[in-house]
Amino acid sequence: MTKILVLAGGSVKGAFQAGVMKAIMEQGYRPDAVYGVSAGSLNAAYFVNQLGLQAITGEPISFLQAAQDLWDFWETRITSPESLSRPLTIFQLGLSALRKKFKGLVDTQPLRDLLKDVLSIRNLHASPIDLKIGAVNVIDGMMYYVDTSEEYFLDYLMASSAVPILMPVVQINNEPRRSFLDGGLRDVAPIKKAVEDGASQIVCISCHMESIEGGYFDSGDLLALVDRVMDIAVNEILNADIKEVMISNTTIDIKSIRPPQPLTIDIQNFSKLDIRRMLELGYQVGKDLKW
Repeated sequence: MTKILVLAGGSVKGAFQAGVMKAIMEQGYRPDAVYGVSAGSLNAAYFVNQLGLQAITGEPISFLQAAQDLWDFWETRITSPESLSRPLTIFQLGLSALRKKFKGLVDTQPLRDLLKDVLSIRNLHASPIDLKIGAVNVIDGMMYYVDTSEEYFLDYLMASSAVPILMPVVQINNEPRRSFLDGGLRDVAPIKKAVEDGASQIVCISCHMESIEGGYFDSGDLLALVDRVMDIAVNEILNADIKEVMISNTTIDIKSIRPPQPLTIDIQNFSKLDIRRMLELGYQVGKDLKW
């Protein structure tokens, strides 16, 4: 039996996933592999990393402890937008546009530094469970999934969460033909990939409700507009993928976990309290599940 935990994209709403994961691990859920896209790929990589660290240090393998570590990571390391990116100045944006060297609206070096600090290829290789993450090649438009055997895994991880326009395109090994962006452009949740790989049981944790969350946002704010456009696209792709898989695969045990209310959070101005709110909501949703 191959149990695959599928983690969908959702930017900083990924804290909701971490809360759900803690709750279901408390209830005894143990996946054989974790597949992720975008924010889900970050959660998947950190979770698998912590299991690998346990194996290397000789500690008993504890899925619950790895989930707790993921919770703590969100609560202590992702405390503000500056934890992940730095806004570029008007001068920098104008200059990059004029020189045709546009590299997004924000500098994602803080995120890259954070991942280098908390992840280790050695840990990932030592993990008792498998990991796959997905990103889209903007040259051929195809979705690519890689595991920890990939030499440039960290670059793919950065690419998997690179929101189009907002964040820069990631070139793998500085090769223009290998230019990647957010996997959510094609697969918001790698649920179809899990089916292709032979999963007999899938638990999919998404960060979006079935309907778009609505509410007011400033359409004159470019960053807010990019975030809303991505939310709309993500919602449509996610709904279609989950529906297709659940209708066409009657022999696979599939559980889809989604928030019962909109996950409202300002990607430009969030705090530790906002992250804590996402974590606690996810934890409660996980606790209320009927297995």
